[in-house]
Amino acid sequence: MKLNLTKLFIFALLACFPASLMANDRLVANKPSHSQSALPCGLCHMSTLPELMPKLKRVSNVVYIDECSSCHLAYQPEWLPKRSWKKLLAGMDNHFGEEIELSPTRLKILKRYTLKNSADRSKAARAKMAMKTLSPKDTPLRIMDIPYVKEKHKDIAADVIARKSIRSLANCESCHISAHGGMYIPKHINIPAK
Repeated sequence: MKLNLTKLFIFALLACFPASLMANDRLVANKPSHSQSALPCGLCHMSTLPELMPKLKRVSNVVYIDECSSCHLAYQPEWLPKRSWKKLLAGMDNHFGEEIELSPTRLKILKRYTLKNSADRSKAARAKMAMKTLSPKDTPLRIMDIPYVKEKHKDIAADVIARKSIRSLANCESCHISAHGGMYIPKHINIPAK
């Protein structure tokens, strides 16, 4: 029997090296996230939900993470179409009541990243479903203004949203434990009790 050394080496490596050591660093402290594990979900349970593959891309742009995650989740750009990102970035002097000062270089990086990864360019099933519910004239500035997202959250009671740990439907990661990794599936929803 001929021994395949490559397979034996890989098996030995996996057996001796715990998966937890290969896990990515957390993007936000104290936020549990299954999507931060070393194993891609396709290896565990995403194969049972092929309609949701591929997931939204994990946010990877350092400038985007730096500028956006200081106040809220650095939402995947795939949630909004290009026209929304253009309007949002053009109005940074009044970003939902806040004035955001960006250098021309950082603004250019943000524009390039968001437009390249917008919902209209995404291959993710969630982004496609969200785009189907928008008319060509719709330019939502909030993810919660997308009819697809509104429909998914319509049965959540106001007292649940008002909980201290949630406060707003814009606080995605409070219930979607894998929001940072782009996973918005029922198995990854944990609505806090308080």
